Amino acid sequence: MIYFDNAATTKPCPEAVAAVNHFLTDVWANPSSLHSAGIEARRAVEEARRTILSSLGVRFGSRSTLIFTGSGTEANNLAILGTCRAKARRGRVIITEGEHSSVENAARRAEEEGHEVIRIPTRGGKLDMDALTDALTPNTVLISLMLVNNETGARYDVEGAFKTAKETVPGAVLHCDAVQGYMKIPFTAASLGADMITISAHKTHGPKGVGALYIKDDIIRAKKTSPIIYGGGHEGGLRSGTENVPAILGFAAAIKALSENFAALTKRCSDVREHIINTLKIQCRDVKINIPPVAAPHILSLTVPGIKSETMLNYLSSCGICVSSGSACSSHGKLQSRALAAFGLSAADADTTIRLSFSGENTTAEADEFISALKDGIKRLCKI
Repeated sequence: MIYFDNAATTKPCPEAVAAVNHFLTDVWANPSSLHSAGIEARRAVEEARRTILSSLGVRFGSRSTLIFTGSGTEANNLAILGTCRAKARRGRVIITEGEHSSVENAARRAEEEGHEVIRIPTRGGKLDMDALTDALTPNTVLISLMLVNNETGARYDVEGAFKTAKETVPGAVLHCDAVQGYMKIPFTAASLGADMITISAHKTHGPKGVGALYIKDDIIRAKKTSPIIYGGGHEGGLRSGTENVPAILGFAAAIKALSENFAALTKRCSDVREHIINTLKIQCRDVKINIPPVAAPHILSLTVPGIKSETMLNYLSSCGICVSSGSACSSHGKLQSRALAAFGLSAADADTTIRLSFSGENTTAEADEFISALKDGIKRLCKI
């Protein structure tokens, strides 16, 4: 099998699997329990928090924290709805037109609760900075911008956007959904300039069912966010529910392993992506390559005119090649992709677009097999 769907989920690395197994079978106590077994589990969770904070360039024990959640989706909901509901007044929320559904739908909920939501254009894969500047008003309470688009691979200028926002509306909370950028492109919490950052384990060779939200300490102290899940007050009172210790430790183990080989793994992704782009330009000119001005190394969007994406996906799957027709989180819906529409694709082109996404385990030999299968699929399917 050739797996080119790593933006949907990645294969858990051996280090993550070993950590999950260990903390399922040997260190299985509740980390909130006060006996020795519980204390051992709590220490392990805090060490994992230290590891993941370090990957964001944040010192453990500094004026920042990391809240473990059940997913990146939950972390995005906590950032958006937690911030909006903490406000005594209704205000303006700013996102982009092509956000992940967990941000878009949380913003829609905020709209239903009385907030105004402004969506910034990202045509061609570039954040419209003029539109963002125009949208910044004194009643802006939250700006949530994704770092990397999960369908096009566009890398947005979040740093520049947040710098402008901080200068214009210093009281607004700045959130970045960095799920598709984390451990794919270099950044730190400080370099982004974000108050909150969402990350997820299963996009980084960790287990499914765990994500995290980085939050600057002054956001918590100023009570600019509030919980959306209530219970026993776990995770500093911001995310009640017994921590998923095996998944959290699997997350940390995966991040530690990735950090040790970050440059080499990222280069492998980039090499496979560039090999496909360059080969298609010569051998398959009918395929439109949707390249943003600044792109992440692991995502490639291709439009194959005349062949529906689901049809091509199924054909490639029959050849043992796994790709996607868009975000796995929105694959159950029948509506046109918001991300591709925001990029500038017509409804017809969006309906014939597939997404490839790579990991450090992929090779250029696999890329050649994909290209051969794609060319064969175009010939066969166009005849049908």
